[in-house]
Amino acid sequence: MNEKRPIIITVIADLTILAAMFAIGATIFPGYFKSLGFELSPLPIYSSNVMRILLCFVNITAAVGLLLLKKWGYRLTIIYSVFFMAADIVWCLQRGKFPLTSGMIFSCIMLSNIIYYRERFV
Repeated sequence: MNEKRPIIITVIADLTILAAMFAIGATIFPGYFKSLGFELSPLPIYSSNVMRILLCFVNITAAVGLLLLKKWGYRLTIIYSVFFMAADIVWCLQRGKFPLTSGMIFSCIMLSNIIYYRERFV
């Protein structure tokens, strides 16, 4: 473990990788995950499964950059989080209701912690 890396950055990166792997599995096997009670929320910006998988790989790349404390990982994580927070807001405005999704809550917590530790990224 890198001694310069705070434990919260490690936890955030690990949870991001786990969430991306889960989203890939839910995209490839939607029937199985739906039978378990999980469902991916549709986003207004893309609807293609290929695009969802590509964005998951971008998310995994950003998490690896966080684990390595690289500046590109820091920037990519912030861009990805802001993009999906904006997509959730657009989705909520289109539907007329505001579901309190765990993705938005996790993104807010993640962004606040990543910005707090920004000096750690080389």
